Amino acid sequence: MICQEITITNPTGLHTRPAKLVVAQAKQFECSVTVSRDGKDADLKSLIKLMKLGISQNHRITLCCDGPDESQAMAALTAFIEGLED
Repeated sequence: MICQEITITNPTGLHTRPAKLVVAQAKQFECSVTVSRDGKDADLKSLIKLMKLGISQNHRITLCCDGPDESQAMAALTAFIEGLED
């Protein structure tokens, strides 16, 4: 398992549209992908669970990937989330 902290820079945070894009990216990988904020965890492959975290701009999240393609998933998802614009 590998984990990394990310600061959300998207001005509108992870509202429905960007969250849907992030979930679609996560579903491309075999490994499990979990996101944490303020002690609450969510499966990054579930839009509803991700939305319940209420992630806004400047929030710090922890992204964890666990499985056979965890390194590729972490690199791709980190780059994708950091590059989100609204």
